[in-house]
Amino acid sequence: MKLLIFQHVPHEHPGYITDYAAKNNIELTVIELWKKYTLPDYKNFDGLIIMGGPMGVYENEEKFPSKLDEVNYIKNAIDKIPVIGFCLGSQLLAYALGGKVAPNFIDGKIRKEIGYYDIELTGEGQVDHIFRDFSSPLKVLQWHGDTFSLPENAVLLATSPDCKNQAFRFGVMAYGTLFHFEFTPEMVSRQNEIDKDWINKDFSFDKNQVIAQSKDYKILMEKQCEIIMNNFLSLTKNGK
Repeated sequence: MKLLIFQHVPHEHPGYITDYAAKNNIELTVIELWKKYTLPDYKNFDGLIIMGGPMGVYENEEKFPSKLDEVNYIKNAIDKIPVIGFCLGSQLLAYALGGKVAPNFIDGKIRKEIGYYDIELTGEGQVDHIFRDFSSPLKVLQWHGDTFSLPENAVLLATSPDCKNQAFRFGVMAYGTLFHFEFTPEMVSRQNEIDKDWINKDFSFDKNQVIAQSKDYKILMEKQCEIIMNNFLSLTKNGK
């Protein structure tokens, strides 16, 4: 199998997805979007994965130069091949489908989710193909201050108290999750350093606790990434 990956910054790489691909003889083509790039024909791939990143979908081309290319590509790939987006990737997918992306405001203040949180699967999420073999609630890594509105005809699959729209499905082959499954402990540690100014602005954060949790949850995150990838790669037009 061949998977196409859109990667936005060097430190938010496929992580556990790379390990999964190596174990399952899957070829990954990673487009490093901060460099000069050419987007290949989606028809040559069995799926598209859109990674996270620090940019906002509402930002202009100067701050997010690959945005329009990605959005147009996603629109063309929808219903043709399986597509899944994590964090920024979910926001790009929602935007491409007509949803809105904006800072996650609650009571007039931006409400960030950074670290390990429990999310709840909705009734639809508990029976959806992508979350097969998961139970609710489930532990995930969050690293965002933005959220998306649910696109028309999309199905809400997961939610949390601080950010209602956590995961969705559109059609039978397109999924977005605001949270991450792919981060290794090394990635979490690196993210802490790179994002420290943003993290600590109007947010109470215990860096050492989150780094320790990344090690405690390592086996769980690896397993959940494996399950998600198994479910994602078994998608067909019928979602079975």
